[in-house]
Amino acid sequence: MGNSRAYAVFRTADLDEAYARARRLVALLEDVEDEVYVDVEVRTVGEARRIARLLPGAAVDPVETAYDPAGEYPDLDLGTAGDDEIRAALPLCLSAELPAASVGPGFVRSLGDGPAGVDRHGRWPDDPETGDRGFGKYDGVQLVLHGDGPRLGAWTPHHTVFLHLDKWARLPRARKLAARAGCEVLGDARIGW
Repeated sequence: MGNSRAYAVFRTADLDEAYARARRLVALLEDVEDEVYVDVEVRTVGEARRIARLLPGAAVDPVETAYDPAGEYPDLDLGTAGDDEIRAALPLCLSAELPAASVGPGFVRSLGDGPAGVDRHGRWPDDPETGDRGFGKYDGVQLVLHGDGPRLGAWTPHHTVFLHLDKWARLPRARKLAARAGCEVLGDARIGW
């Protein structure tokens, strides 16, 4: 058990530019998974219903327990629940895995103005020069909309791209991978996925 090290490598208020940088990093991955994990924080009934249509079969969790494996999870079906039932459960985090081909720039824009994450798992190439190896369990790229951490949190006007590495990877590896996509490490490693 463990977590990745998440390095912020690009930050901007321009969603299209953030998406483009994330795509550049994804292009560097080997063995990229065919699915993308998407999670979105919703605060209104209208948002909950709209995002539920974008993420069919989404898991629905209260925001305060969305990342807590010991938390309580409601049995809430957004397709059949009444407005009052949804309103009582807000704020919610909706999450689902989707085919990567369906998560393009238009889809990302349709997630709205709240915090959201788009995670692409894969494996970074081995680096014979340094001896660093890719690790499929932890490697990947994450685009966080309206946030500056690898977990959804406080709303920000900007979007952040994270590069995820295994917990043994060193900072020079993060810097080298980021530079290959025209990015740079923007601070210390954070706990990732």
